[in-house]
Amino acid sequence: MFNDVVVYHESDLERRVSKVLQLRKDIKAIYSQYPVLLYRDADGVMREHVCDFCVVFDNDETVAIAVKHARKSDVMADLLKRIKAEGFLRKNRNGSTTPGAVHDIHLMTEREATYGAYENAERIMRARRMRIDAEYDRAYEDVQKFHGRFRFGELLRGCEDRAKRRTAILLLIDDRVVLTETPARIDDLTMLTVRR
Repeated sequence: MFNDVVVYHESDLERRVSKVLQLRKDIKAIYSQYPVLLYRDADGVMREHVCDFCVVFDNDETVAIAVKHARKSDVMADLLKRIKAEGFLRKNRNGSTTPGAVHDIHLMTEREATYGAYENAERIMRARRMRIDAEYDRAYEDVQKFHGRFRFGELLRGCEDRAKRRTAILLLIDDRVVLTETPARIDDLTMLTVRR
């Protein structure tokens, strides 16, 4: 579920992409297997492509998302170019068409939706549900004392409750108060910096 809409996944990669998208704070809706966009193949024959997701942003910009493995990037780049050339022409259920159905279309692969990115998104979204403002404030004050690079685990020293502190640190990362050095899975050894 994302904002009271069921999001379907047809593969592990789609599930990871979906979770990475859901982590964003500027998305108000995600729809699965939508829209169906038309394009002309190399022979000029009209074909259809079912997009894996349709993302609606807070500013009402709508972006179709195609999910494929990176090894198919060249083929997908050609397909997306053909879809754009048709003006994002959507095939409706009744057979009619709607031009300009989305503002853009993007390809997402395992490069954006790594297992680490997926796990981080899961943990941060859980942290949002478990937020304790007082612990967040204490963690915020503590990170202000750090300069340069430091490890996630250093923020756990001397705290009363490590689980609550971890949640607070993940929320600081979510709010971009603290930045991770790499997009890899966040653990006690992850290098961090304070955004100033």
